[in-house]
Amino acid sequence: MDEHPESITPGVQVILTNLSQEISRPLDLLESEIRRLLEDESTATITEAERSQATAMIALCEDISRLTRESLGPAGPSTR
Repeated sequence: MDEHPESITPGVQVILTNLSQEISRPLDLLESEIRRLLEDESTATITEAERSQATAMIALCEDISRLTRESLGPAGPSTR
């Protein structure tokens, strides 16, 4: 198969889109749970280092999800 996006068949595009969703779902869940943890009043005992690590993890989840969608999802390679 050619590396050019126009050479991707519709069947392969469906597989890539599904793969993108399968990768993104757990990342989205992880990101939302970390955000919830940081916003929870009862977690006031979180140290500044832990808060910084959690914030970095949120940014990484966002970056990986975005890259996955751009590379594999509908915004990625096109069949047209």
